[in-house]
Amino acid sequence: MNALSSRRAKRVILTGVAGLTALTLAGCASGSGGGGGDAGGPLVLYTWAASEGDQAQWADFIDGAKAEDPDLDITVEGPSFSDYWTKVKTRLSGSNPPCLLTTQAARAQELGDLLMPLDDLIEKSGFDIDSIDASMLSGMTVDGTIRAIPYDAEPIVLFYNVEAFQAAGLELPGTEYTRDRFIADAKALTDGEKKGLALAPGIFIPNAWSLADGVPAVTEDGELDLTNPDFVDQVQSFFDLVSVEQVAKAPEAADGSEVSQQAFTSGEVPMLIEGPWMYGSFADAADFTLGVTIVPSTSGEAAAMTAGSGFGIAANCERPDEAFAAIEALTSLSVQEKQAEARGIVPARIEALPAWAEGKTEGAADVVEALLADATPQRTTSTWNQVETLMTQYGVQGYRGELTAEEIMKTIENSVAG
Repeated sequence: MNALSSRRAKRVILTGVAGLTALTLAGCASGSGGGGGDAGGPLVLYTWAASEGDQAQWADFIDGAKAEDPDLDITVEGPSFSDYWTKVKTRLSGSNPPCLLTTQAARAQELGDLLMPLDDLIEKSGFDIDSIDASMLSGMTVDGTIRAIPYDAEPIVLFYNVEAFQAAGLELPGTEYTRDRFIADAKALTDGEKKGLALAPGIFIPNAWSLADGVPAVTEDGELDLTNPDFVDQVQSFFDLVSVEQVAKAPEAADGSEVSQQAFTSGEVPMLIEGPWMYGSFADAADFTLGVTIVPSTSGEAAAMTAGSGFGIAANCERPDEAFAAIEALTSLSVQEKQAEARGIVPARIEALPAWAEGKTEGAADVVEALLADATPQRTTSTWNQVETLMTQYGVQGYRGELTAEEIMKTIENSVAG
């Protein structure tokens, strides 16, 4: 499971399992009407559906979609998130394959051959594609064609402890935050072993740091670009937060994301870079006011790496019109508003963003909106799990100053290429 998936899996589980009875799980969907080819039968959504949290999420989506289209008939099947990316390929080659699939923007290139281009269906149905976050649509585009309609658009943010900032006499950051100011704030909040920023291992957060300055780890063509000097410089500046600036502790390779999250919510560390989907969990766990600002950039202007998922149609689906109508219902404004309110996802529909603002601290929604105005999707490659594993392994030495970012990125890229 990559960094995003482990964070999202935890968030989904925390949301509870209300609505499970509304979801029909379709075993292996090998019987009549169980896939996508039999007219009049239910459409099957093949997705990550092994946990109760996953099942509850899809139940909520389908309940909301049925409110839009009472005749909608969807069943759900699928393995765990980590198994999905390999098993979906086998499932589509079996008998009576499903019509509906999920994907992350980060993995759309990997599943590109399995997903039907949607451009003609979008035009035919009159679907308002301009109402969907542009960065996520870009992430769902493969070979110039849209392969999935996103349901969320999550710009990575910096969470902070408002009371800790106030106690240190620091101005609260908002929709602008320079790296120089961030480092000065982090130093003011650091006292010996008590550091200003909590870190998790892996490449997810360093990638978000780099994209805040507009530098990707993967090109728009889907090519790994870890040894690009600009990306190397970005990663080195992130390593330097530990080895040079001394405002964070080096994470251990064995640490899960919950280690840094607990350090933040316990009040031990006052800042953490994470996805906005964690807001509700953090607010419930913390005894302080939760602040949200941008991942710091050199200029101080808001720019984000977005992460998110969406619904697509299997390339061999024999009922594409019905499948796209289902996607329209599943990604409708009312469904996304409900998901934003109940589960805290940042909706991909721009009009639904006010629903996410409900219950958040003042200014949080302004930050998210500013980030989405200049956002780049997280792009990965088919070898990304290997990149993540190697960065987790070698990154610790980078934080400790034992290896440079140039050495580590070269090692990772050569290992993946080999």
